[in-house]
Amino acid sequence: MSAHGGESPTVSVSIRTGPGEDAHAAQLAARLDGAPVRICPTGAAAWRPWTRRATHHLVLDAAVRPHPHLLAQVQEAVAAQPRAVLRLFTRSDGYASHASRVAAFSGCSWFVPPGPVPSSVAVVLPVPEAAEFARSVPGGDLDPVGLLLQRFAAGQGLSLLASTADLVQLEGPGAHAPATAFLSAARAPADWWRRPSLVSPSSIPVVHLRDGEPLSYESVPGAPDGWRLRARREVPTPHARRLARVMQERLLGTEVARSHLRAAAVLLGVAGVLRDQLLLAAGQGRPSDEFGTAVAREAAATLALGPLAEAVPAASRPDGAAELRDAFRVLYDEMTAILGTAPPGPARGADP
Repeated sequence: MSAHGGESPTVSVSIRTGPGEDAHAAQLAARLDGAPVRICPTGAAAWRPWTRRATHHLVLDAAVRPHPHLLAQVQEAVAAQPRAVLRLFTRSDGYASHASRVAAFSGCSWFVPPGPVPSSVAVVLPVPEAAEFARSVPGGDLDPVGLLLQRFAAGQGLSLLASTADLVQLEGPGAHAPATAFLSAARAPADWWRRPSLVSPSSIPVVHLRDGEPLSYESVPGAPDGWRLRARREVPTPHARRLARVMQERLLGTEVARSHLRAAAVLLGVAGVLRDQLLLAAGQGRPSDEFGTAVAREAAATLALGPLAEAVPAASRPDGAAELRDAFRVLYDEMTAILGTAPPGPARGADP
């Protein structure tokens, strides 16, 4: 598919810098060799297209590590979704990350982010709309620019989609929450970006950002941002005893579970959210190839990392995070096998 009037898509890049990020920006620009790149301060300048040769404009935060094939995949993505605003990074601890997981477990390559999403770490949009957005934003610091983008897309009648396969990873200070599913050593097949999008369900099983409590993130008509946290809703669960046994076997023997008085209960609660998300996804579909399976497994692997940093401190240590990654990948495999939704074997490529 072409981008505009039959022409192949081309992408210009602005790297948005903050205080003390000049060196990061220069390193990132060097990694994008071959692309037209400009380093810009935070503000409207980063969103303003600066070359007539591009059909789409990509804005990256300076403090990211790009996928080795970032630019090629962005070109494939905008060829598949030429008239959309595309988010290419979703933090693993935000409520939008749980919609990303349900979409990944369903085999979808895109999802519609639920509720307000302030992040704009990696976004690409058509050049005319990028120029219009740059003119519409207030001067100075754009935070939270993600919310402005959501309002802009809605006002312009543009689709706003987020990728289930993240194409950048946050690095440096403050990057405690990794991407939901960043596969640094695996490249998406070209047709991946043309696959269906998931419209976020009206009720999504989530984990509270601070205490690890299972909750429900729900669409509420009339609410200012349209979404609210509610108490966890019970989900009819086939094979409930087998699933509970697998959760206990995989988690209660971990060092993280033994590290804190509440750790075991919190981990089992998070595993229950994974189970509920898999049940919700089962009605939509499942991954159909190895890359989709790898995305789903990595999305499961990061489920416990961000939300448990405060509730279970051991989960934020490198050894604890690695232990939880492994445990939740195995839980994904075993739960999908029990539920009869096991997809094809995974491609390698997740971060260690």
